[in-house]
Amino acid sequence: MELLLKIKIENIFKAKNFEDKKTGEIKESKWKVQGFDKIDTEFGEQIKLIDISITDDFYEKVKDKIGTVVSIPVRTFVNNGRVGFYGI
Repeated sequence: MELLLKIKIENIFKAKNFEDKKTGEIKESKWKVQGFDKIDTEFGEQIKLIDISITDDFYEKVKDKIGTVVSIPVRTFVNNGRVGFYGI
């Protein structure tokens, strides 16, 4: 199964390198796409800026597409009761 997240790209940036606290290993950072997500809450609609990690190959495809809507192949995870996405 393939899941595509359709989002308007507001920004693209390279995150900081990540250090594994247990091993001390430095993992190279990933590119991130930023876009807005609308969330329905008990108090009304809330708009949040979300970051989605993307592969270097996908970055090459979208680096000039800020302000446009793209479909990003993603997988999901749950953190603190919220569904999050990461690019594959």
